[in-house]
Amino acid sequence: MGPKESLSAKAYVRLLAEEAKRLQQEARGALEQGHYIRATALLSDAELLAEDVHHLVGDFERYEIGELLTLDDYDVRELALPAPPRSQLRFALPSRRLRLAIGTSLVMSLALTEW
Repeated sequence: MGPKESLSAKAYVRLLAEEAKRLQQEARGALEQGHYIRATALLSDAELLAEDVHHLVGDFERYEIGELLTLDDYDVRELALPAPPRSQLRFALPSRRLRLAIGTSLVMSLALTEW
C-alpha cells in the first residue's frame, strides 16, 4: 500500500480489505511451502486487519445514520404544505347545530341578565 492522496473512506476500507486478502493468499503459499510459523503469523495479521475493517465499516455506518437523523431534524416539508381547508376541521359543527348553539347561548345570557 503506497501513499495515496485524498482517499475516500470507502476506498480506504477497500484497500484494507484487499490487504487482508493478500495476507491470506500469502499465508496459503507459506502453508504449501511448509512454513507453518510464518503462515500462522500471516493469518493472525489478516484476521486482525479484517477485524479492523469490520469495526471501521460499523463506525462509518453509525456516522452515516447519525447524519441522516440530523438531516431528518431539519426536514421542513411538513411546514411547507398548505394548511388544510377550513371545511375539513374536525371541530366544525354543522350549520344547524351551530345556529342552535348560538341561539341557546343568547337565550341563556338574556335570562341571566334579566335576573
